[in-house]
Amino acid sequence: MTRTSLSLLLLTAWVSACPAAKPRGTAAPDVAVTATAPIPDTPAGQQLNAWLRAFNTGQRDDVRRFVAERFEPPPDRPLPLDEITEHELQLYRTSRGFEVRKIVASSSAMISALVQAKWTGIWMKIDVYVTAEPPEYAVAKAPFKIVGIGRSTADAPTELLPGQPLTLAEIAARTDTLLAKLVEADAFSGTVTLARHGQPFYRHASGLASRRWNVPNRHDTRFNLASITKMFTAVAVAQLVEQGKIAYDDTVGEILPAYPNEQVARTVTVHHLLSHTSGIIGARALLEKAPEPRSARTIAELLPPFVAEPLSFSPGEKFDYSNAGYILLGAIIERVSGLTYYEYMRERVFGPAGMKDSDFYALDTDPPNLAEGFVDGPNGTRLNNIFDLGVIGSPAGGAYATGEDMARFHQALAQHKLVSAQSLARLWTGVMPRGAAMYGYGAQIEHYNGARLVWHGGGWKGITNHFEMYPELGYTVVILSNYDDDPRAIASKLREWLTQGARPR
Repeated sequence: MTRTSLSLLLLTAWVSACPAAKPRGTAAPDVAVTATAPIPDTPAGQQLNAWLRAFNTGQRDDVRRFVAERFEPPPDRPLPLDEITEHELQLYRTSRGFEVRKIVASSSAMISALVQAKWTGIWMKIDVYVTAEPPEYAVAKAPFKIVGIGRSTADAPTELLPGQPLTLAEIAARTDTLLAKLVEADAFSGTVTLARHGQPFYRHASGLASRRWNVPNRHDTRFNLASITKMFTAVAVAQLVEQGKIAYDDTVGEILPAYPNEQVARTVTVHHLLSHTSGIIGARALLEKAPEPRSARTIAELLPPFVAEPLSFSPGEKFDYSNAGYILLGAIIERVSGLTYYEYMRERVFGPAGMKDSDFYALDTDPPNLAEGFVDGPNGTRLNNIFDLGVIGSPAGGAYATGEDMARFHQALAQHKLVSAQSLARLWTGVMPRGAAMYGYGAQIEHYNGARLVWHGGGWKGITNHFEMYPELGYTVVILSNYDDDPRAIASKLREWLTQGARPR
């Protein structure tokens, strides 16, 4: 479990015998909301009310007592009382308490509420589940104890946003205030870059790039992008399609005749790989079954852990996020271009985009100006993630870049320096839903408050990033962090400020 903060998806579930107990789904100065929403007087609503009273004190004894008295112990082990209490207090340190703004769903056995942090104005969705009658588990039953609480970052309800647009200076000032609070709570380390039409209008850097040498993060510090790298891989594939070297409906076998998995070679297409609909082993399953070899320096060395795996479903049937699929795209890029994947990225993506501080680095060569990642350790410590990284990144993740380089990448796409307008539209067309967004080719597409957003996150141990492009409004948001705290909450606040009263211009 990573460090709890408002910017982290935290799921604390201690599940009793009922399977439906598992959580499902998903005064602020900057939002014109003054009143709290009434909480229904149901068993679940009463527990939410009691949780708020205890949590909002910020006192260890009050929170610990609440957990001890109100939580149903797991059926197979004692209630992790102190662990849960510490998670609650970590969340309090970055929120200073919550107020309920909107009830999303309610029954006697569960309640889902949108809450807002009193200190930062950040929004979260809180789901509370209590003991319920089988088999539907829709009606609460005594002793009405909590069997699960789900927490996730949320966007502000658009009906509560002011209609008056903010100036760039006002957006920058609000971002600065928010980040100062998160840094004070040790909930953010990294850089934030905001740009409009490719020109940065706000830059922030905080925390340490190296604790060993006490080197601070700077605006030109290179951060591990993790899965944001998939955007580069998708662009490379689109370039090769434009050149007529491959087609989206080509099968793996048509491009890689010697590929040893006949099932994959015959049925999986480039389209399936790009959209995570191939049925090739998913990212989580691959990590559990056959993790990538950390000593690998070539794409060929990354294939063996998954090449013999059978498909988990028929291609095109559903979405399953697959790092293996993107590694296979790297092999395709090498085959049809005649370059190594890493050469291709430097010559055909980073170079033309003007991304002078972006590349894949072999970490054992001690490359300069890279941010080290810090993983949550025991008792609030942070540990270096060096033993959790491969020697070099892959087509699925691990490129390094700066915030300003990512703004240049967006601008290069917008100006069609990398791919044509037609190819870009194909990359940014949703194929399958993923949460509130649609996943296209190496990008997630979502709409908020009338604005289209194209984005991708990136996370690994000690690495959490968020990259959003607003194609019609011209904004770029780049949040690069070397902490475990997911910066999605920062991006959500920026969605409010960038879109309130906004019109394409």
